[in-house]
Amino acid sequence: MFASLQKFSAALLVMLLFAGACVAPGLEPAQNQLPVATAAPTEMTSPETSSQVISDQLRQAVESSDFGTMRSLMDDNLFVIAFWPGNSLPPLPADDALAQLRNLHMTGGPIRFPEPDVPLSEMLDNQDPFHVFQSDVQVVDVLFSQGWGPEGLGEAMLFVAQRPDGSFWWYSIIIAPTGFPRLM
Repeated sequence: MFASLQKFSAALLVMLLFAGACVAPGLEPAQNQLPVATAAPTEMTSPETSSQVISDQLRQAVESSDFGTMRSLMDDNLFVIAFWPGNSLPPLPADDALAQLRNLHMTGGPIRFPEPDVPLSEMLDNQDPFHVFQSDVQVVDVLFSQGWGPEGLGEAMLFVAQRPDGSFWWYSIIIAPTGFPRLM
């Protein structure tokens, strides 16, 4: 039985090699060619690029008071509005949070993002801005802004986070009604 199995395996191997050498009429066999990509790479090819795209969209939406875009960047079920120092509203549905931002916090004047290298941890009493929230939220970008509140004297930090599936969203905002403290 073992000998007949060996003969069958050898015959099968020869047939497979012969079939692999055959070429259909009009086709040339591939000669050391790598597969060619047929789809163009997407604009968001890495987490850094993707979070930067979301951050840029958020910055532009807030500066232009584009509430539709701001809403599209929020999670449906969770948005955190916090105030510096120390108190926070419970997590809100996105529509409720957007209504509060529109009606209470974005009424004083143009909101600007003036200082890209501002010392965020210093403003948060030496806390790491990427770890001020619950541990299961992965903050990937923090945007500093000015012009918040009825008189436009407030400052805010906007937090972009990443979900476990790799997507990004506008997770939270910390508002300092009279501005964050700065050490001189």
